[in-house]
Amino acid sequence: MYRPIEASSARGQRPRAHERIVQLDGVRAVAVLAVFLNHAFGVSLWMGVDLFFVLSGFLITGILLDRKNRRQSYFGYFYARRARRILPPYVILLVLSSLLFGLGWINHWWWYALFATNIGQALGETGNPGFGVLWSLAVEEQFYLVWPLIVCFASERALGVVAAAGIVLAPILRYVATPLFDSFWPIYFLTPFRMDLLCAGALIAVLMRRDADLPERCALAAWVCLAASLGTLLWLHFHFPNLRDSNRPLSNACLYSLTLVMSTAVVMLALRRRGIVTRVLSNPVLVYLGTISYTLYLVHDTFIAFIWQFQFGHHVRALIAFAVTLAFATISWFALEKRLTRGGTPRPRQSIALARD
Repeated sequence: MYRPIEASSARGQRPRAHERIVQLDGVRAVAVLAVFLNHAFGVSLWMGVDLFFVLSGFLITGILLDRKNRRQSYFGYFYARRARRILPPYVILLVLSSLLFGLGWINHWWWYALFATNIGQALGETGNPGFGVLWSLAVEEQFYLVWPLIVCFASERALGVVAAAGIVLAPILRYVATPLFDSFWPIYFLTPFRMDLLCAGALIAVLMRRDADLPERCALAAWVCLAASLGTLLWLHFHFPNLRDSNRPLSNACLYSLTLVMSTAVVMLALRRRGIVTRVLSNPVLVYLGTISYTLYLVHDTFIAFIWQFQFGHHVRALIAFAVTLAFATISWFALEKRLTRGGTPRPRQSIALARD
């Protein structure tokens, strides 16, 4: 049975390399369920992909810093592990989509080969149905190209400064760049405008290396930030339902910053050793959904698009799509992904989890 990190980690001591923060799998589950509800029912929960970004920034930065301190096989280890984790399910998605919808995506094959679909989507070029989710994967892959270099050559103090600068710079870029685009989609898709989420996760990782009790110390502030950002987003949603579509500099600068605050607060609360959030997110069902969340995320929209062709009720189609997605991701995990990433053997109950790993 999975357990969250609690008193087993000494107060003020960093989690060891073999400890697994299982409640972060619960965060992944919340994120992927939020995305599914958005795509299947049009329920805008704002923070699905944002949670994935903050988690990636946190976990990848921690992994890179740990590997840097070992002074061996830094780049080779990181990119080999990323390739084993990212590429097989990604290739399976391309094959699955080709079988269901044809090879139309090959007309723009370079976006998929170079993990640049966010740029293609910002330019209005689309591929097969269900490929809309790939923009966030492209953002993360582009982050993986740049961030390991920064981590490698910067001190931890400088790295924290760079991460904080990214958090400040991104909303300024969104504000300045908005008049250049006819819609908000480029602001939503392109990495420079979303880097504050990844940088927020990275900053948490850097700060927690100095103070492992940071989530405990900041719990009250995290709850206040979560409540304030969620309340503000709800108020804006009901009073200005088309605010995001308006593509105004101030709304583009501020709306995404609100989801940044909300997502960062959730991650901070999830990193606590104990508490209601930790207990809920450590539920075995959520932990399992989080474990297979990468493939759940990749294929869910493809199955939604395929099943939506049939004449069932809306809710029935959504339930079928979820069931098929869950079954597909489960088979993929046990038949392929687990063997590639964990060698087919159980890992210790507590170990630092890779982003979507």
